[in-house]
Amino acid sequence: WHGTDVPRDLIETDWDVQKIMAEPNTEIRRCAIEKMGWERFVIDADMTLADEAPDPGNPGQVLRLYDVPRKVLDLPVRVLVAANATVERDGQRHTFGLTIPTDCKTALGAAAWTFGLTERQYSELVRAT
Repeated sequence: WHGTDVPRDLIETDWDVQKIMAEPNTEIRRCAIEKMGWERFVIDADMTLADEAPDPGNPGQVLRLYDVPRKVLDLPVRVLVAANATVERDGQRHTFGLTIPTDCKTALGAAAWTFGLTERQYSELVRAT
């Protein structure tokens, strides 16, 4: 899957949330979520939108912060779903999810945390790279 060795059945079938989260290899989980699509994964995993905001470091894109139910991942965690700031060769933007501590209360704060910045610093970015 885009350069990552994955089980044949991931390519040939659709994995559900339970099978994805039971996969011990994080790269294979990432590929399975990518194949499913973040929009569907968020719905199927019953994630709750905690906050969303325009991404100041990635104009035209939206940051979405979700609470992850304990039935999906038995840890207190949130997921920030964002688009890559770099356009891919095919003209698309790659969507990805990052686990975020629950003390990040806003989507901007979560994005800032991933860069080691304060929310204010991130909100003043012209372009993330």
